[in-house]
Amino acid sequence: MDKALVMLSGGLDSATCLYWARQRHKVSAITFNYFGRLEKEKQATAMLVQAAGVELAEVDVPFVKEASDFDHAQFSGPDDRWASYVPARNMIFYSIAAHYAEYLGVKWIIGGHNSHDVSFFKDATRGYIEKLNALLREGCLLCDGKAYEIALPLADLDRIGVVRLAQELGVPMELTWSCHGEGDTHCGQCYACRQRLEAFAALGIRDPAFAT
Repeated sequence: MDKALVMLSGGLDSATCLYWARQRHKVSAITFNYFGRLEKEKQATAMLVQAAGVELAEVDVPFVKEASDFDHAQFSGPDDRWASYVPARNMIFYSIAAHYAEYLGVKWIIGGHNSHDVSFFKDATRGYIEKLNALLREGCLLCDGKAYEIALPLADLDRIGVVRLAQELGVPMELTWSCHGEGDTHCGQCYACRQRLEAFAALGIRDPAFAT
């Protein structure tokens, strides 16, 4: 089986990618501890890799800051997605993943971007990722002509589609953490929580992460 390296944040999208990849590849995961990363995200990531039985590479990148941590006043406004924006986030994270992938002999780097993400985060679009793949192909010296590639299994799915796929794959959704708040439970108010609740409600099911 080809090896795959899954970018794992602890959220529902990346957890779904983890279980999607596990059915197809020999899987390991990588996660990034950026400035101010929530402990709940770290805990969710650890629980997910334990449940899936895969190894995790944990990379500290304290210089990477979300916009709200860089200048909260400047990046606050009616669209609260600005607060979690990180300039060049995916270029940074995929470059680090590629470094690991080349040494590990990985064929696929799995990213969890869905169709909703690209409406705001321009570095999650197919075109952007295709450009990254082209650069990775040019730079890989240990790939023997078969460079690793970034794959986006959720790219054509909206939030509802992701939840439906997670159900089909048996993802332990109760272990995931999507909230941008610091509390012990999901706040239900931030944009990430609202998107989850709306998707589960549209399917007529309860989000197990909110039931714990």
